[in-house]
Amino acid sequence: MSFLKRLFGTTDAMKDALARAKTEEATGAGEKSKLPVGWSSPKTRDEGQDIVFEMEAPGLDPDTLAVEPQGSKLHIRASGTNSDGSQTLALDESLNFPDGSDLTGATANYGDDRLVVRIPKAGLKLTQTSG
Repeated sequence: MSFLKRLFGTTDAMKDALARAKTEEATGAGEKSKLPVGWSSPKTRDEGQDIVFEMEAPGLDPDTLAVEPQGSKLHIRASGTNSDGSQTLALDESLNFPDGSDLTGATANYGDDRLVVRIPKAGLKLTQTSG
């Protein structure tokens, strides 16, 4: 299972990521990372009209960065090499959101070794929970 899928879950990425971030922040716990050297686990934050996923990911080539909405999934791809050129790096992940979400407004930027993905809340279909 990929690290982003473990982090964001498979049914409601926004809800899962925010819950996990709060739990890990409170306990200082988290899964052992299998990320490339220098990469950090994605951090999730709410910025008013957007949900933002941000991570350190040194070595990616910004020209290879692509964010493609596919129904209620957001596919994120990028590639590059580590600083000494000995390891090829690849990011190829699909984040699942609730059915009916419109992810066409999602954007990604890469600079200063940071990947930032912004997803407008207006396009997310929130799931109803009974309680």
